[in-house]
Amino acid sequence: MSEQSQIARLGLAALGLGVVAAAMWFAWLGWDHEYYLVDGVAQGPYRPWQVIGCGLSVAAAAVLARVWARRGPGTVLLAAAGVVGFAVPWSVDAARTDETGMWGVGLVYLLIGGGIGLVATLSLTSAALRIRRSGARS
Repeated sequence: MSEQSQIARLGLAALGLGVVAAAMWFAWLGWDHEYYLVDGVAQGPYRPWQVIGCGLSVAAAAVLARVWARRGPGTVLLAAAGVVGFAVPWSVDAARTDETGMWGVGLVYLLIGGGIGLVATLSLTSAALRIRRSGARS
């Protein structure tokens, strides 16, 4: 595969991952705006199963994008695409519904935490792919 086609493939993987990450926000979290009471304390609007499912879905999509992109660098690009794809709809909704004005702080935490998590996941995926390729050559 030529270097130009690898770059194009990585770009398509990043674009696809960004779109899927945004779709995961809508599918798992975008519809829930209600708070619920637990022992008299308001919690929410997301329940733990929603956040876990959403995070696992974005992580799985990132792994699939990395596998599809094949060789070459791309861990940071794919992680950024996934985090930004998720953060855009989240921040639009948060800015619209947040009464405290603290949604910007949440956005920073989302970008940092999501970025670290996806870089770690994609680094492990890249390492596993390298091991698999080197084992296949032996």
